[in-house]
Amino acid sequence: MKDIQQAIKDILNKESKQPEEVLTLTLDSACKSTHITGLDAFVNLKSLSLAGLGLTTLDGFPKLPQLVRLNLSDNRITGGLRHLVDAGLTNLRTLELANNRIATVEELAPLKEFKALQCLDVDQCPLSKQSNYSSRIFAMLDELKYLDSVDKEGRERDGDEEEEDFEEEDAGEEEYDDGAGEEEFEDEEGGEFEEEDKEYAVLVGPDAVGEDEEGDYQEEGEGDDDEGEEEDEAAAVAPASGGTKRKREEEEEEEGDDEDEE
Repeated sequence: MKDIQQAIKDILNKESKQPEEVLTLTLDSACKSTHITGLDAFVNLKSLSLAGLGLTTLDGFPKLPQLVRLNLSDNRITGGLRHLVDAGLTNLRTLELANNRIATVEELAPLKEFKALQCLDVDQCPLSKQSNYSSRIFAMLDELKYLDSVDKEGRERDGDEEEEDFEEEDAGEEEYDDGAGEEEFEDEEGGEFEEEDKEYAVLVGPDAVGEDEEGDYQEEGEGDDDEGEEEDEAAAVAPASGGTKRKREEEEEEEGDDEDEE
């Protein structure tokens, strides 16, 4: 049977990833070891499963600040949960310790420092055979919602609920890290302005006349009308003047004829 480090190497080669790119790591029964090694580089790990490895101690547990779910079931751990606290697992929400060798409720006391812890499994541990162990653990861990998949009122937890919560958290973080929200918002604003400009251009057209220009055209039109009236008046006066001149010429001719007759 391979050790932890060899099992990790095989997984990374198979997935063609670097340790910091891995979010979920499952080594269940893939190797054997009494302690945990080789996980320090998995700084972005969210889910880690080390079930059935034969672990006897948690000494040297790696610092995994993003870890949300930890499965240590089916090992030979007797206590030492303080090592998990020292590892700074401040985001830990689910801890599975089923079928280990934890004998007393007091061994779980270090878990009080995990304020985000909502689900704990100690089924088939020696302490689970004690009377009222469930009520004692709920009283000690204020934030805990489920113990051995049952809440304080004895209602069983939906098996898909935890998976859905985990997927929603991943999706939320991916959307937040994407950084595309602001760009999309700016694009939408720009698109709206462009549409408004286009609509305005269609309505008024390239040769549209503004209010000021319309006023100028009206004034020019009025001036043209005035000039037309003056020309009509001049035309009316001109024939009258011509008629008067012809009348005078006729009178002079008549006077000339009278003088000749005399």
